[in-house]
Amino acid sequence: MIPGSLDTGEPRSVWCAFRAFRGWIKRYFWLWIAYQTIKGIATTTVIWAPLVYMYLHN
Repeated sequence: MIPGSLDTGEPRSVWCAFRAFRGWIKRYFWLWIAYQTIKGIATTTVIWAPLVYMYLHN
C-alpha cells in the first residue's frame, strides 16, 4: 500500500470543502473563459458567418 493513500478517518468540515472548491474555481476560471472564447470564435467562423453570407448573397 502507498502511505497516505487511505483516508485517515478524520471528519472533513464543510468549510474545508468550500475552501478547496474556491481554490479550484480560482485555478480554472480563466481556463474556462479561454475555452468559451475559442468555442465562440470557432462557432461564429464555421457556422454563423457562412450562413449570413449565403443569406445576404442569395
